[in-house]
Amino acid sequence: MPIPTKFWLKSISVGVFVCLLNSCGITYNDRSLEFQNEVYHRNFTKAVTLIEDNKFLSKKRNHLLYLMEKGKVEHMNGKFKESNQLFEQAYVLIDDNIKTNAGQAIAAKLTNPMAAPYKGEDFEKVMIHYYMALNYFQLGMPNEALVEAKRINIKLQQLNQKYKKNKNKYTEDAFAQILQGLLYEATGDVNNAFIAYRNAEELYAANNNSYYGVSLPLQLQKDLVRTSKQLGFTQEYKSYTKQFNLTDADIQPHPAEAIIFWENGLGPAKDQTQITAVDGAFIAVDDPDFPIFIPIPPGTNLGITSIAIPKYVQRESFYKGAHITFNNQQKSFELVEDFYPIARQTLHDRMLREAVDIALRVGAKKATSAGLGAIAKQLLGDDAEELIKASADIAGAATEKADTRNWQTLPATISYVRVPLKEQTKNTFIIEKYGNATDRDTISIPYKKGLQLQSYYDVGRATSNYVKPQFKIQQDELEKKASSSKDSISTLNDK
Repeated sequence: MPIPTKFWLKSISVGVFVCLLNSCGITYNDRSLEFQNEVYHRNFTKAVTLIEDNKFLSKKRNHLLYLMEKGKVEHMNGKFKESNQLFEQAYVLIDDNIKTNAGQAIAAKLTNPMAAPYKGEDFEKVMIHYYMALNYFQLGMPNEALVEAKRINIKLQQLNQKYKKNKNKYTEDAFAQILQGLLYEATGDVNNAFIAYRNAEELYAANNNSYYGVSLPLQLQKDLVRTSKQLGFTQEYKSYTKQFNLTDADIQPHPAEAIIFWENGLGPAKDQTQITAVDGAFIAVDDPDFPIFIPIPPGTNLGITSIAIPKYVQRESFYKGAHITFNNQQKSFELVEDFYPIARQTLHDRMLREAVDIALRVGAKKATSAGLGAIAKQLLGDDAEELIKASADIAGAATEKADTRNWQTLPATISYVRVPLKEQTKNTFIIEKYGNATDRDTISIPYKKGLQLQSYYDVGRATSNYVKPQFKIQQDELEKKASSSKDSISTLNDK
C-alpha cells in the first residue's frame, strides 16, 4: 500500500531533524579522542590500532587525514620506514589534486563541507616533508632527508602560485631553512649550510626578528657565526659577530654533535564559530587579529542570518619549557616552530579565498527550502508550503556547520638544542621539563662523528599514571551530545 504523501513529507522532516541531532556539535577532535589519548600517554602501537579502526577515518573522503595521523604516530613509534610509506601516499594524493565528485559536492553544499574530501591545510601539506626528512635521516639516508627539507618552502610557493586572490601570507618557513642548514652540515656541505642559515636569519630580520611567534634563536646566530668562520668569510664573520655580540668562545666547534628536536604538546584543534549577517555582509570579529568579511550580493535573500566557519583553538601544553643537562653544563631548548599562529594565518587566508563558496552554500540551502515548499504547495496546499519552507530553513541553519577536520597529532611547538658528543662515553643527557610540574627524563645518544638529528616527544605529561583533564572533559561532553541525540530521537519516534 502506498505511503500517504502527507505522512511522507512529515517523515522527511523528522528524518532530517534526527540526522541533524546525530551529528550536531560533534567535531573531528571529538571523533579522534581515543587515539589522541593513547598518543598522549605514549602508547603509540595502541594509537595506530585505534586510527585503523576509526570509522570516521576509514571513509574515503578522509583518507588524507588517515595517512597523516597514522604516518605521524608511526614516526613517533620509531617505525620510520612504515611512516614514510604512509607520508609518500599522502604526498602523491595531494600532488594528484584530491578530487571532489558531483555527489560529494552537492552533499557539501546542502549539509556541510565535511561531506567533501579533506584536502589538508597548506601548512599541514608541507609538514609531511618535515617528518619524511627526519624518517630518512634515521634510516641512514641523509641526502634523501635533505631533498624533503628543500621541498617544504618549494611546496609552499607552489601552493601559493595557484591562488589568484588573497594569497597566503605564510609563504616561507624559517624552520625549514634551519632544518636544511642542519642537514647540509650533516652531509658535510658547510657552504650550503651557511646559505640556509642566512636565509632563515633574513626571514627573521624582515619581520622584526620574530617570525610567526618565534624569536630569532640564539643557536641560529651561533651557527651563522661558526659557519662563516669555517668558510673563511671574513666580512660576514665580523658582521655577524658584531650583530649578535658573540665571541669565538660561544661557537667552539666539536667533531661530534647532536641536534635534539623537542616536540611539545598537541597542536591547535579546529572548532567552529557562527558569524552573523550585518549590513549586507557576514562579519566575524571574535578574533581582532583575523577579522572575516564575506559580502552578500545585493538583493539576495539567503533566508539564514548566520553561517559557520572553522576556527583554531589553541590546546594548552602541560610543559612550558625544557632544558638539557650534560657534562655539568645546562642548555635550554629554543623554540623554533609554533603551529598556532601559522595555523590561524593559513586558515584566515583560505577563508577569504572561499568567501564566495560559503555564500553559495548558504544560497543552495535557501533554494532547496524554496523547492520543497513548492512541492508541498502543489500536494498539500498553501499552509503546507509555508510549514515546509520554514522547516527547511531551520534544517539549513542547523546543518550549517564548518569543516573541523585537521591533523590532530601535530605538536603544539618544536624546540631544539645542539649538544656535543664525547668519544668512548655513554653520552647521557638529562632533559628537565617544567610548567604545571617539573619532570625529568634521561636519554642516551651513541657517539658518531659529524652531526646527528634526534627527536624527543612530550605530547602530555611524561608519567603513565597521569590523566590529562582536557581529554576527560572532552569525553564527557561527547557522551552528553550522544545521549542528547538518542533522547531526541526516542521522543520523535514516540510521536
